[in-house]
Amino acid sequence: MGAAILTDLLTEILIPVAAVVGIGFALVQWGLVSRVKLSPEKQGPPAGSNNKNDYSDYLIEEEEGLNDHNIVVKCADIQRAISEGATSFLFTEYQYVGIFMVAFAILVFLFLGSVEGFSTKSQPCTYSKDKYCKPALANAIFSTVSFLLGAITSLVSGFLGMKIATYANARTTLETRKDSAIQ
Repeated sequence: MGAAILTDLLTEILIPVAAVVGIGFALVQWGLVSRVKLSPEKQGPPAGSNNKNDYSDYLIEEEEGLNDHNIVVKCADIQRAISEGATSFLFTEYQYVGIFMVAFAILVFLFLGSVEGFSTKSQPCTYSKDKYCKPALANAIFSTVSFLLGAITSLVSGFLGMKIATYANARTTLETRKDSAIQ
């Protein structure tokens, strides 16, 4: 075999750094999307601004219908309804997924544990007779826990993804409306 491209130490550093950079990028994007407000309050030109362009930009937005607060209110209502429906759907789906997870966790435990009759003593490894492998019961327990952690992580990721999508949906619509009307 050839030499590794990255050393073990560099790999152990690079993976968490990449995760932190990804989380940081997600937080920056969340901050940008959060700036778009879905509030029904009517806003006038910026207060305390002596810049003539701020006032004229506000008037242009009013004239072109970009600041139509009925649309903002409607988008907020639609976003709330979509978010409520998505949450309801996910909780219903998670009831079925929970049953599936428990059933397959039991199967994983039973199949892996029964290999050596739910033995608690180490056995010689099949790939190397001079080494001893963990007992079948330990293998069954750790594999079942790994399966459940993976399934729960998947569920949480799906839930967060749906929440993010519904959170950003109306805000993206309003911003796209502004951008397309200006051009």
